[in-house]
Amino acid sequence: MSSKKNISLIIGIAIPIFMIFLIAISIYLPSLFAPAPQFNFLYVTEDSYGQNRQYGVENGVLVKYEVKYPEHYTPRAARLFIHDVSRNTNQEVSFEEAQKLKLDANVKSPDGYEVVYGSSGYGFFPFFFSGGYNYNTMYLKGHNASKKLELESSNDGRYYYRNRRFLGWIR
Repeated sequence: MSSKKNISLIIGIAIPIFMIFLIAISIYLPSLFAPAPQFNFLYVTEDSYGQNRQYGVENGVLVKYEVKYPEHYTPRAARLFIHDVSRNTNQEVSFEEAQKLKLDANVKSPDGYEVVYGSSGYGFFPFFFSGGYNYNTMYLKGHNASKKLELESSNDGRYYYRNRRFLGWIR
């Protein structure tokens, strides 16, 4: 067979391959040129029963709130962690250690990154319909790039699993 006779077949196969290549480049190329994140952050794994929050940030300092639970409920112990963004690792710290940190509770870090929950799709077309948030995965997102975070979790099989919460960027 000569290539002149099959030029339409060659073009018909080459165009989808070329499009896949362009899409892959458009997805991965921005992350290659994104600046590395510079600010570590503090987060907490805590019980989310009734959206009670044991820790918060006020005036750049970690504070602890009194949380009242129903008599029949035994809450999980809250744990504080510092996440190292360059190594994607965690270090557990005590409340006293974390209280010494200067925290920035803004959603975005000074270098333009933010911690976000993953999203989940549903139905036959997950790309077109959003099913909301996936509370089991979190990402560091910014500068047209994202990186999956390896965070600690204290989910022990209870219904209330939304237990990792960003508290603040360490300054």
